[in-house]
Amino acid sequence: MDPIPAASYARISEKVAARDKVADQHAQNESHAAARGYRIVARYTDDGISALGHKERPDFERMLADAEAGAFAVIVATEEERLARNVEEKLELHTACEVAGVVWDTARDGYVDPATDSGEFMSTVRAAMGRIESKRKARRQRDASDERAADGLPTARPGYGYRREGSRDVIVEAEAVVIREAARRVLDGNSLRGIATDFNARGIPSPRTAELVHKAHREKTEYPTPIPWQGITLRQLIRRPSLAGLRTHRGKVVGNFDPKAHPAILNEDVHTRLEALLTDPSRAQGTGGRTPVHLLSGLAVCGRCGGRIKRLPGWTPKPGQKSKPVKAAYACGDCHKVRRIQEPVDQFVTEVILRRLEQPDAGQLFSQGDEGAAQEARNAIEVIDARLATAADQFAEGVLTGDQLRRITERLRADRTAHERTVSESMPARVPVNVVGPQARQTWAALHIDSQRAIIDTLAEVVIDPQGSGKPFDPDLIRIVWRA
Repeated sequence: MDPIPAASYARISEKVAARDKVADQHAQNESHAAARGYRIVARYTDDGISALGHKERPDFERMLADAEAGAFAVIVATEEERLARNVEEKLELHTACEVAGVVWDTARDGYVDPATDSGEFMSTVRAAMGRIESKRKARRQRDASDERAADGLPTARPGYGYRREGSRDVIVEAEAVVIREAARRVLDGNSLRGIATDFNARGIPSPRTAELVHKAHREKTEYPTPIPWQGITLRQLIRRPSLAGLRTHRGKVVGNFDPKAHPAILNEDVHTRLEALLTDPSRAQGTGGRTPVHLLSGLAVCGRCGGRIKRLPGWTPKPGQKSKPVKAAYACGDCHKVRRIQEPVDQFVTEVILRRLEQPDAGQLFSQGDEGAAQEARNAIEVIDARLATAADQFAEGVLTGDQLRRITERLRADRTAHERTVSESMPARVPVNVVGPQARQTWAALHIDSQRAIIDTLAEVVIDPQGSGKPFDPDLIRIVWRA
């Protein structure tokens, strides 16, 4: 007598013991099938998918379709809970198997013929009991999670910047350095997209890449293709309260972590400032479009028709071609009557903006809060910078000892940070504090083009007026219309 054709089904949830691996389940199914006189003709695997709830299980659905097509007569599994712990899915299994005349046979629960009343009754009862037990388990897990949150203990996953050692989270310093740099640069006015672009250029692994690399190292598999940083990734990362040692539970901050179990990477003040800045409605939100790479493209307007100025790329002829090279230019995309070589326009607009930013009253251009307090803070910062320079000179001359210089510097820098916070709160979210005053040029040079464009757009409208072709650059035809 020929063996009865059978299907082997294996499934594991996201968190299971090593003994429950799908390969082990298929091996147990083979042994059970051989003892019963079955021959496995097909294998179906849903790896990392729970049978509770209504998650899609591709191979489970494929198996039911094959059963209705008559591909086999028996479904073999280690236990009925591998097939379904959900009453609705158990009824779906019953219907498909009853129509096709297929039964299932599990090593733990035995043989079930869905065509019989007793088979359907016992299977449905087991499904209902499994559902009840799952709910009890979920309730126990929630209670345990509540207790861990109340005690300030670590969450299930430590996240980027940490690794789990026993029951403690330990800082991964290489990742913490990246987090601190990102936080500092955002508070200095750099755009999220610009920082992400810089991280990618420097080859810094993104959180997702780091996670996949750790997994590959743990499982001794090939390293994955790097997943690049994105502005939204960076935004989500640096807003995490856990980085400041704050314990969240069910989406809300409920207290502080036990610092021995989960040390902070950022201090609470930095976290508070980041949260305020990144949730500020006036902050420009990313459009998901291509990153701007030219200073005035789409920003400047045509002085003839009011249309937006776009950038036309340059062109260099190949060797042997008689055509002349063409320089990159700004041109009106509407009337096509205004065109200007890009480089001198960028240089002129940048110089005008920087000269304005260097003026003593430049801070008032961006004032949003108490300008009196902000100006007092700027004055205090200038005094502190002068005192820091004096202290450095006195140390070089031997007037101050190293210990005296350290104490003076720590105190003055702490005062400077407090004054910087006051200035920052009076500035728009897109504008870095040090872009006004003596440090304007140095700060501007270090900014991503996103931030440079944001500052220009905040301060003025750039209007490019018509000029006859072939004439030299005329700065009078580039109008900077300052905003009120």
